[in-house]
Amino acid sequence: MDVKPTRLSRGVESRKYELINRLKELGYTEDQVGKKTDQMTLTELEQIHLNLMHQLDLI
Repeated sequence: MDVKPTRLSRGVESRKYELINRLKELGYTEDQVGKKTDQMTLTELEQIHLNLMHQLDLI
């Protein structure tokens, strides 16, 4: 069975990559329990990004 990535899965991976890089630029690479950003879900990354942007008054 050959499973090809869909447009949706490629979009999710692209957004995750974008957020991981943005968070890295802000000095965030893992959470308080040691979970690395590249192991996080898109939902987790979006929430962390929003929280950091608010903390830094960038939103």
